[in-house]
Amino acid sequence: MARMTGKNNLTSKQFNRGLLLKLIATQNCRTRIELSKATGLTKMTVTNIVSEFIQQGLVAEREEVQTEVCGRNPILLEISGKAPKVIGLLIFRDRIEAVLCTLSMQKLASESIHFDSLTKEQLYAHCFSVIDRLLEKEKNIFGIGVAAIGPVDIWKGVILNPPRFYGIQNVPVREALEKRYALPVFFDHDNNSAALAELLFGIGRNVQDFLFVGISNGIGSGIVSGGRVYHSHRGLPPEIGHISIDRRGPLCACGNRGCLELYANTHIVLEKLRAAKGRAFSGERCAGPGDALSANFCRAEEGASFADFCREEGASFADFCRAPQTAETEEIFEEMLQDVSAALVTSVNILHPEMIVLGHDCIDWDERLVGRLEELVNERKVVHDQRPLPVKKAYFGKEAQLIGAACNAVDQMFRGFV
Repeated sequence: MARMTGKNNLTSKQFNRGLLLKLIATQNCRTRIELSKATGLTKMTVTNIVSEFIQQGLVAEREEVQTEVCGRNPILLEISGKAPKVIGLLIFRDRIEAVLCTLSMQKLASESIHFDSLTKEQLYAHCFSVIDRLLEKEKNIFGIGVAAIGPVDIWKGVILNPPRFYGIQNVPVREALEKRYALPVFFDHDNNSAALAELLFGIGRNVQDFLFVGISNGIGSGIVSGGRVYHSHRGLPPEIGHISIDRRGPLCACGNRGCLELYANTHIVLEKLRAAKGRAFSGERCAGPGDALSANFCRAEEGASFADFCREEGASFADFCRAPQTAETEEIFEEMLQDVSAALVTSVNILHPEMIVLGHDCIDWDERLVGRLEELVNERKVVHDQRPLPVKKAYFGKEAQLIGAACNAVDQMFRGFV
């Protein structure tokens, strides 16, 4: 039986403060009356807390301008420009990024470092470098949120042993950042973080249960259940990429066989598409800068074939997604969708989410691919009713993990640490 924890007066006040700040920051409520109705708190309680926020420089009042005069204009509440900011840090396989955001997730500045090799010492140095540059722009910082590739230990703030991460293991990121900056640091997996961003400010704002799926050179996921990002008791994130879709399949680095990640990650699909480039695109021509192909392709000599571009410069996954499709590339994409849907259906039948949110390189998919995946999932899920399960792209696109890192910090304020 789960241990139940009661709330004393102090913790209740902290909870209420966090809740009201969240509703203001996410713009779910913009007046005191709306806050009272949404929370069930008395008007006096709301007024007292909002007054404290204004005195602390967290919230500002603004009179709404109306076109027709009908009594007093309503006083709107918004996050003050004087409120502390948060920094988000994303640690990925080919880059380290940092972002400076308001409590409403307005992006103020960002820094990044890309690499193709890395040591543990360089990882620390890159993290410090991008954060230092943001701190030159803003000193009033509440905390630092970190989103990192996994597997990770969320509770200890440690990157454990990610595959294809230059052999780097057991990195106590949170400890290193807290020691250097004397700021609170809040750590999570990159896809959990993306799910949090979509829950608070994105496409999942009004959804209680959804599954976030990020496909790149790995396949990861985050689960939102009951309006909260799910965390296991060990602090390990969900790993949809290591659902086996073929028990007799190839051996994965995780020790399992036939993991989804071995069949449908972007790198593997891209290699299949490039292998087919000569056969698939030998007849395709680029009409010039106005063509639907990517800007990289269209900066090539006008009239060049897509096959030539693939051979000479190496088309990206996004290029293939935007290029005219042939029977061969259609088959490769369909195989990818079949594999992804197999793992998704397993997850859906366990979790029964309200929505699936796609991130990372799925943002490059055209709507036809998204629609086809939605069709496959709904065909195969165990519950067939009048409520089809929607599949949507992340509101924050390819920045969902980065914005999610900042959300890891601001979410602590929304929990009452203000």
